[in-house]
Amino acid sequence: MSGSSTFQPYDDVQSDSARPAGMPLKDQTKTSLASVQVLESAAEPSERFASGQDDNFQTVQVLEKGNFGFVSAFGYAFSVINSWVIMVAAIGSGLVSGGPSSLVWGLLYASISNYATVLSHNECFAVYPSAGGQYHWAAVLSPPRFRELLSWLTGMLNVIGLWLGAASSAYLSSNLLISIVLLLDPEWEVTPRIQYGLFVVTLSFLPIVNVFIGQKLGRRLDYALMILSTITVLVIIITLPAAAPHRAPASFVFGGLSNLTGWDSMVMAWLLGLLQSAFAYLGFDAIYHISEEMPNPRTDGPRAVAWTIIISFVSAMAVLVSMLFCVVDLERVLSTPYGLPFAQIALDATSSKAATVIFILIPTMLLLNTCRGISMGASRVLLSLARDNVLPYPKVWCYTYRGEPIVGLAVSLLVPLSCGLVQLGSTAAFNSLLGAAVIVFQVSYVIPPALMLFGGRRQLTRDFPQRTSNLGRWGVVCNLISMFFVLQSCVIYCFPATMPVTADTMSYVVVFLGFFGGLLSVLWFAWAKKRYIAPSREAVLALTTVTSEIEEES
Repeated sequence: MSGSSTFQPYDDVQSDSARPAGMPLKDQTKTSLASVQVLESAAEPSERFASGQDDNFQTVQVLEKGNFGFVSAFGYAFSVINSWVIMVAAIGSGLVSGGPSSLVWGLLYASISNYATVLSHNECFAVYPSAGGQYHWAAVLSPPRFRELLSWLTGMLNVIGLWLGAASSAYLSSNLLISIVLLLDPEWEVTPRIQYGLFVVTLSFLPIVNVFIGQKLGRRLDYALMILSTITVLVIIITLPAAAPHRAPASFVFGGLSNLTGWDSMVMAWLLGLLQSAFAYLGFDAIYHISEEMPNPRTDGPRAVAWTIIISFVSAMAVLVSMLFCVVDLERVLSTPYGLPFAQIALDATSSKAATVIFILIPTMLLLNTCRGISMGASRVLLSLARDNVLPYPKVWCYTYRGEPIVGLAVSLLVPLSCGLVQLGSTAAFNSLLGAAVIVFQVSYVIPPALMLFGGRRQLTRDFPQRTSNLGRWGVVCNLISMFFVLQSCVIYCFPATMPVTADTMSYVVVFLGFFGGLLSVLWFAWAKKRYIAPSREAVLALTTVTSEIEEES
């Protein structure tokens, strides 16, 4: 793909009068893969919407194939999730709510549940690999009556979740940077403006850099950071327990309880501690959104995302257990002057500020790359939404520069930056906004498995009976696990983390969910309901079929 390639989705389109029904069209002039087109008619979309003719209108653009093989796709997905980094950055909240046992067993529970969700998704991924991901699957699997609403809702929730996920990663990385400064200068005063400034820097740096380094160097960066992440995990799990002068007993690590939340019920505190682990797997859908840039998405894609969850669980559990064995004085760890419990854990174990700074700096770098990866995923969802006429001015959204949907990337930077302004007014409100990311993400995740459970799996079998990911009777089990996990997470996340409730401690999650619900309702009735036509199964299948044909011809 050229550095300034553009996409003109409505021009020079082959007539459908001579093609068999249900067969996708190709552009009459063979061009780069960035301009592959699949149209059911040559009419302008405004004319189609006005006349109400042909509900199967669909435009398909495919980004350049070959950008991501199996290894690079796995590296990209792993760099987005990096579950062990989340354990490092937010271990304190789990120690307050439920204690070590809620962290360890909560991570196992969240890993099993997210793996069930991934296996459910992989049945769709192996048939319909597209940048739209979940919302395209919802369009194909939904009953005709609800197809537009469910696919549009899934797509909008997905992109909102990605935006909030980028904000979450930037916020955590800014907190790690603050901890490093406090280690070096304990007298330094942190103000909301300073914290927001660091938030802006961490959120903006790598997405902007990604535009200039291009796809090739971006893949190398993911690969290099994947190796760095693996080495760091090994160093942490060996160094911390070995260097610590005292170690906690196994009974504390695997069965220790703690309730510093103010809730009278230990059960409630323990359940609140599970949310830390639920947060550790957000963003695994990013790999779905680069599938159009993979040469073999139907086989490599499902394998890459499944192995990402497995490796993320192993690394996160190893790091978590290593840290917990070093927690001898819980009160000292939680009241650390460095603002980060992990900083106190590493400092107590190694007795070296230099080593502690390095242990914090590397997760900070990995979280910076997570911001980049999530922004990439969000930009591709926006491109997909634009070519499906969900967004106004679709040609503008489809402009690419160095292989990147530049407008979507810019919007995926500006929206999280705007969300970050909330922390200037209330840290509690901003934390609740990030908590809402879990619910928004997971609802977008659970819609396809729910549709599969209620009859959608027959569509998969009809389109691709020999698909590489076929769970058979176990598919129902995975769908149910996924739905239960999302339901309980959504309920628990709406409760305040501490009691008694004050303006500084209350949970604003419900407020933000209400805002998102109201905003989406307005957008649906004012814009999308009259204009959006869900992509047909032929068009979604064509995302892989057409490009495969072109690759064979070239």
